[in-house]
Amino acid sequence: MNKIQIESEKKVVQFFSSLADPTRLKILLSIAENPKTVNEIYDFVGRDKMTLSAISHQLKQLNDLGIVSYIKEGKEKYFELSDKFCWCILRDAFGQFNNNIKIKCKKCENKRR
Repeated sequence: MNKIQIESEKKVVQFFSSLADPTRLKILLSIAENPKTVNEIYDFVGRDKMTLSAISHQLKQLNDLGIVSYIKEGKEKYFELSDKFCWCILRDAFGQFNNNIKIKCKKCENKRR
């Protein structure tokens, strides 16, 4: 195996590992339709489920992996799904289990234009 292939496999594992964690998946679902602040994500995940600090830590990890990105407006950061990925895979996975969630996939929207 060459170095590029090994690095690609590592990134694929990181991506799917991120989706496999219930907390990170809930965070991603919270921003699936619209960008949200950390506090809005915290409300979505459930304030009784984990701390604001833990949410921020998970968002940093997801951002470091390029899975989420953010837009800064004043003091607030609005997190959104990264347009580096095709999020249809997540939408289709939920569809397989009869849960048709709405996910904006900027990558596919850009292809249609």
